Amino acid sequence: MKNADFLSPAARLEDSLKQLEKAWSDTKEEWSDPVSRRVEDQYLLPLKSQIRAMMDTVEKLSGVMAKAERQCSHPRELHSGL
Repeated sequence: MKNADFLSPAARLEDSLKQLEKAWSDTKEEWSDPVSRRVEDQYLLPLKSQIRAMMDTVEKLSGVMAKAERQCSHPRELHSGL
């Protein structure tokens, strides 16, 4: 049985969030007014929070799936490296 990989796509999303945070930090050096703060409060901070929560969930789901795969595998699959 093939392992379900949830962590790789989640890690790519987390890397994208880091790039966004860096770009926003650079942008804030030039753009600091009520509109920029509203963009950060309404869009960026909730997005960051949602991605962090998703990462926690993906880690838990990955563990559950790995356990399910082990429990559903035939004993020969566990020892043959399939």
